[in-house]
Parts: sequence; structure tokens; C-alpha cells
Amino acid sequence: MPSDKTKWIFESDDRPARRRDFTDLGPDDTSLLGPAPGIGAAPTALDATRMVQVADERTRIEIVEAIPFEEELDPVVGWLVVTKGPGLGRSVNIGAGMNIVGRESGCRVSLPYGDMTISGEDHLRIVYDDVSRSFLVVPGSGKNITRLNGQVVTATLPLPTHSTLELSKKTTVRFVAFCNEDFDWGDIAPPEA
Repeated sequence: MPSDKTKWIFESDDRPARRRDFTDLGPDDTSLLGPAPGIGAAPTALDATRMVQVADERTRIEIVEAIPFEEELDPVVGWLVVTKGPGLGRSVNIGAGMNIVGRESGCRVSLPYGDMTISGEDHLRIVYDDVSRSFLVVPGSGKNITRLNGQVVTATLPLPTHSTLELSKKTTVRFVAFCNEDFDWGDIAPPEA
């Protein structure tokens, strides 16, 4: 039996739901939020988030926060593919620079597939150095260990493509490099001045 403080949560309300009839709205009952371009105006590249729905002459729903389109600033340089455990067959992208791997969504490389023995925020780190065009694996600050091709990762080690990383007794991933000594994004995209 719930206490008096929570009793209202568990009581049922047998009254019919109150409904409002919106058919009698006058022209002053609705207003536009933000600047209003002409009805039916085609969105421009700078209006990528603009959505307009016109139901009739007095109804208009508009989200006007325009965000300029920007090219992807973090191209993929490799992948981790789950080969054993929760998330089997799924892949996650590796970006240039430092990649913190963990379970939480705030990690650059998130593995949120349900293996609670993978550290939440910093299980391990994968580094792609675009100067040497090489990958490294670095132990994270989490309490759980990682094995690279069967060897415990206790210090920074080279990470060759097609290596196996045992993140826990349940989850194993395979590392696949996209960038290497033959290709780097810098080869096709000149650095910005």
C-alpha cells in the first residue's frame, strides 16, 4: 500500500480526458516564431534545419534556427568490428588522433552493447598518428584490462591492422585500418591555412 505522499501516483483518474477543440482559433491565437520567409520557399544550403508545414492559411509551424552546413571534420581512419559478444557484427569508426574507447556515449568510440565489464569512460585508447600513418593502442584509466592478440596491454603498443583486441571475457573486436602508409586523408585534402 503506497504512503500518503505517493498515493496520488497510484490512484486512477476515471474522469474522461479533457480535449480542446482547435477549430475555433482566430488569427490572433497563433503566431510565427522567428523570421518568416514566403510560404513554400525552398530552403537554402544555410537553412538545412528549416522545416515548414502549412496546414492552411493561418497555421504555420517553423523551426528557424539555421545552421550552416560544414564538411565532416573527423573522417574515418579505421574501424573496430565486434567479433565476439554483445554487438556481434557491429562496427564503430576510429577517427584521427586520440580515440577513447568505452561503453558510454560520451566516448569518441562508444561500444554501448551491454557488456558491463567494458569500462564506461576510458577502457582503452586508440591513437592514429597522421604523420607516421600508424596506429597505437594505449591502456585506459579503467580497471579492466585489454589484450592485443593475446598480450596484455600495459603500455603503448603498435596496433597493426586486423589485430584482435579482447576487451573483456565477453567482448572481442577486430581492428581494421583504413588509413595507412599508402593512404591518408591529407593526400587528397590540403591542410587549411
